[in-house]
Amino acid sequence: MRTFDVVIIGSGIAGGLLARQLRLACPDLGVLVLEAAAAMEDYKVGESTVEVAANYMVRRLNLGTYLYQHQLPKNGLRFFFDAPGKDLPLPRMSEIGSDHMPFHPSFQLERARLERDLVTMNRAAGAEVELGAKVVDVAIDGRGRHRVVYEQGGERREVACRWVCDASGRRHVLFRKLGVKVHKETRLNTAAAWGRYRGVAGLDAVTDVAWRSRARYTARHLSTNHFMYDGYWIWFIPLAGDLEGTANADPRPALMSVGVVFDKDRIGEGSGAALPGPRTRADFERFLGAHRFARELLEGAELEDFQSYAHLPYHAEQYFSTDRYAVTGEAGAFTDPFYSPGSDFIATSNEFITQMILSDVSGDRSGFEEKVAAYDAYYRFKYDSTLRLYERMYPVFGSFELYRLKYLLDFNNYYNLVLWPFMADRVTDVGWIREELRFTDLVLRALSTMGEHFASLASDLRARGEYFAQNEGRFANGLNGVAQLETRLGSAIDEGFRREQVDRAYGSVFAALVERRLGERGLSDRARLVSELKLPQVLVFRDITPERLSRVLERIAERMTRELRGEFPGAGVERVELGAGGEVSVTGPAEGSAAHAEVLSRARALWDASAGSLAHVAL
Repeated sequence: MRTFDVVIIGSGIAGGLLARQLRLACPDLGVLVLEAAAAMEDYKVGESTVEVAANYMVRRLNLGTYLYQHQLPKNGLRFFFDAPGKDLPLPRMSEIGSDHMPFHPSFQLERARLERDLVTMNRAAGAEVELGAKVVDVAIDGRGRHRVVYEQGGERREVACRWVCDASGRRHVLFRKLGVKVHKETRLNTAAAWGRYRGVAGLDAVTDVAWRSRARYTARHLSTNHFMYDGYWIWFIPLAGDLEGTANADPRPALMSVGVVFDKDRIGEGSGAALPGPRTRADFERFLGAHRFARELLEGAELEDFQSYAHLPYHAEQYFSTDRYAVTGEAGAFTDPFYSPGSDFIATSNEFITQMILSDVSGDRSGFEEKVAAYDAYYRFKYDSTLRLYERMYPVFGSFELYRLKYLLDFNNYYNLVLWPFMADRVTDVGWIREELRFTDLVLRALSTMGEHFASLASDLRARGEYFAQNEGRFANGLNGVAQLETRLGSAIDEGFRREQVDRAYGSVFAALVERRLGERGLSDRARLVSELKLPQVLVFRDITPERLSRVLERIAERMTRELRGEFPGAGVERVELGAGGEVSVTGPAEGSAAHAEVLSRARALWDASAGSLAHVAL
């Protein structure tokens, strides 16, 4: 019986990248990859990567040259908003996007090509990769060697190993063999349908000069393009080329991945929606055809294939074990494709698995056990926090006004709280993880609280007939909300700056929600209010009501009163009062006196000072 240090089940993107990482980190490790498919040709979604996964592939796996030569660079995330009738031409849709490439790279992946190339790379690096090898049994022995049985070419084979890593995706090979339950997520009830179209001209084929110039002619085609609706979204993602190419010299037109993700409670069967969620190929084409932008972009294109999932999110209760097994990618958990987090989960789990294996094979039992406990807890937290980004958010997606604020908060938190620690290699530091896990309740409550406020405001705007009010003709540069992080992200962490950014992001967005919910114009960029709404204060602001706002304004007025007494000790300042509409009054100095005028002028200046709110950055 052949023996290996590590057996990886599956040579898709998760297993292929893990095999490469293990061989780079420890060239002496014996790594066997067992892939059920006889050839890496299957079309898979998950083409869009974001910054954590890109940093992992470029920095940790040294794949930068490969990605730029054989895949597509990605021009960030881009979002478009339509009218209620789904009839706006693309140039008139409101848009959130960038007018230049983001300052940290990401990529659009043609998955079959990448996975084929990883097989070649991994074999060249010394890993054994067996195709057409279907795993039929796994026996875990926490005190000795595990056994893995697979069938290949009609023969049954068996190998022994120290570690088993499952990267088999939704087949959950290891969990099924171990009897570990994979839980269908009930907090988010989403489904998806998708296909590849050949011959799509793409967004950059639109010739409207004003539309092209407002993004400075940057390539919208290279973005992960989201078309946003109440209860669902549609993606357009470009792919680098054919799976196999053609035998003749003339290449066939490139492929475009197109998909729909929908909340079954709002769009699916039984929801009462006018447009039911697509389940079949015919339904999918009919669903897309109900949107003017899709009809125009897909004119003359051919749908090459079609797939769907009836339910998206699921999770397990444990991902890594001291019995020396682990799962990565969709073999363990999945949340939702919005924001493209799947490859980030792969990067994180692969980092964890590599560190656990290195500690184990080096004989550091204590360090190994600490890592398993910390990494498993953090991975469960990562799943829960990511899921709460989407919970209750599908009813928000169709409004440019609402989603601009939602994206501003999410994007800032992603760069600050997720990407930065990954780039600084803190994510695998057990001490750092333990410190982060102290705040899990705070983070999860913050995500849920903001989700409730967004959902409530969406209901309000819908009732007022204002949900779609800003969906035409607007452009927001999505990178402006993280511009302050451009020169800070790197190998050194500034915890004070990170905390300031959290407070600034929550304060900016929450103040804007308060202004819109209560109809108080001019409220959300006041420095005194935004600074009052730090994260802890936001968490206790359960309901946005005039009474709640009045109490906040009273606290601010009390502080201003104390300041003005100190600044004008002889003026007899008794009280400052603030009105939500911007009114300021001062009692104490005689009205009409020079002292009153001077104190009132200063009070107004303090109240009118700009917060530099992220919600008001130049668009």
